[in-house]
Amino acid sequence: MRVLAVSLRDFRCYEHAEVEIGEGLTVVSGPNGAGKTNLLEALYFGCTGRSCRTTNEREVVRFGAGATRVVVRALGEDGPHELAVGFEPGQPKRMRADGAPVERLLDVSERPLVSVFLPDRLELVKGPPALRRAHLDQVVAALWPARAGTRRAYAQSLAQRNALISRIRSGQGSRASLATWDAQLAAHGIALMHDRARALDTIAESFARLGTALGLTGDPELRYRPRSRAAEPAELVAELAERIDSDLDRGFTGHGPHRDDVSFSCQGRELRVYGSQVSSGSPCWLYCWPSARQSPPAGMSRP
Repeated sequence: MRVLAVSLRDFRCYEHAEVEIGEGLTVVSGPNGAGKTNLLEALYFGCTGRSCRTTNEREVVRFGAGATRVVVRALGEDGPHELAVGFEPGQPKRMRADGAPVERLLDVSERPLVSVFLPDRLELVKGPPALRRAHLDQVVAALWPARAGTRRAYAQSLAQRNALISRIRSGQGSRASLATWDAQLAAHGIALMHDRARALDTIAESFARLGTALGLTGDPELRYRPRSRAAEPAELVAELAERIDSDLDRGFTGHGPHRDDVSFSCQGRELRVYGSQVSSGSPCWLYCWPSARQSPPAGMSRP
């Protein structure tokens, strides 16, 4: 699917803008402060329903304005599509896909898939495992929208198990009741691990090829590092049972897919430790896939 145009009103520094996008590479150039990154952020906002730069989305509304609206027009194999996001601070977002209201644009199958690279995205390699897990789960949701609920179901089961552990520690719960939550946690956990491994298998070849093209020598490798060795729910249940005492000591569940990591390596060395870093003045890049089947460029997000 190709983006044809983006329209924005009261977004960041823009009171109003209409931008048409041609086929192939589009370069946005201009002096510092002209609004180049704001324009790319608006395109991302219109395709995903969220900002790629801030979690406080009040910041995207132009100073002095009460609300913002972004509309993206795109062309897919089945014809034209339109995505719209309206946002007023303090109110729920109003998102539409082809005129129909939706709760999340990320769950819309007919939308442009985008990647964004900002200097702070180096934290994906350098930062803590939680960032890489979240990024990987976004890739899963982008590749297979129907699987996005697996991560939420796992998180809910994990929260329930941790709450029960807290009650047991305070003398208000029974260890025997953990078995029920262990079974649910294991079922969702194995499904989540399978989704993550499959997603990395899908993009591993592109990571190696594009990493080499960008100057990484010695077989760049992207590898999933699950905390558990379980292949079936019953095996993960057994692993959890073995660690009940340590979980009760800690006060939370210390084993499972919520502790997984992703390894970026080259010549057998972790890029997190040995990789070089581009300067903080690196530009912002936004990439739109023409096809949902195309693999993402290395190191970019695919929400």
